[in-house]
Amino acid sequence: MGDDGLTEIQQAQLDELLSKIKLTSAQAIKRDQLQQKAGEVQLSKGAKTLIEEYINREFYGYTESFSNPKTQKGWDVEQESIDIYNRIFFTNYHKQAEFDKYYHISHGISVGHPDIVDCDNKKIIDIKSSWSKKTFPKTVEQAYDPNYEWQVKHYLYIMTKMTGDDWRHGEVAFILTTTPEELKPDYEDDSLHYMEHLDDNLRATVFSVELTDKDIVKMDKRLATAEKYAIFYSNLLKNKNV
Repeated sequence: MGDDGLTEIQQAQLDELLSKIKLTSAQAIKRDQLQQKAGEVQLSKGAKTLIEEYINREFYGYTESFSNPKTQKGWDVEQESIDIYNRIFFTNYHKQAEFDKYYHISHGISVGHPDIVDCDNKKIIDIKSSWSKKTFPKTVEQAYDPNYEWQVKHYLYIMTKMTGDDWRHGEVAFILTTTPEELKPDYEDDSLHYMEHLDDNLRATVFSVELTDKDIVKMDKRLATAEKYAIFYSNLLKNKNV
C-alpha cells in the first residue's frame, strides 16, 4: 500500500494526473476519485506553479502580462461579444472596469477576474471570444470543457465566501466576433474571421455551470492545502540564505 490508503499503482496514477497541466473530463473524475480515496487533497503541478508565481509577484513586486493574437482578440472584442450575448438573451451586461466592485475578487489566496458579475441573480458569466469560425464550438457538447467549468465554479466559490450569499449559477459563453484586421493571420482565409453576416443565434454557444455543496467542501479543502503550500513556499524564499 502507498500513503493515505492508496495502492502503489493508484498513487502512481494520481501522481501522473497531478503532474498534468490540463485534464480531460475523464481524467479529472479519476483524479477526484483517487484523492477521495487518499483522504486528502493533493496539489497538482499546475496548482503549485500558480501559487509559486503568486508568491513571487508578492515578494518581488512585479506584474506579468501574456498576449498572443488569440488572447489579444479576446481582450479587444470583449464588449462586442457581450453585446451579442445581450441581444440574444435580452440582458444589459457590460465589460467590467477596474473601478467596478467585483472587477477583482479574492478569498484567501484564491483570486479571480470574472467577465460578468450579475449581482441581482447571483450569477457569473465567462465570455470566450472564439478565434475563428473553425475554432468556435457549434454545440453545447462541443463547448463543454471541465477546465472552463471549474474556472467559473472557482469564481462562484469566491463570491459565495466574499458576500456570504449563495452564488450557485454560472455560464461559459463562446461568442463569434469578427477578428480585428490587425490580428488576422496571413495564412488563414478572411472568411474564417468575418462574422457580421451571421444571425446572432449562430454566434453564441453557452453551457451552464452549477456550484454544489459538494464542490464547496472540495474547494474548502483545496484552499486549505493551497494556503499551507503558500506558507511553505514563502518561508522557503525568506530563509533560502539562512
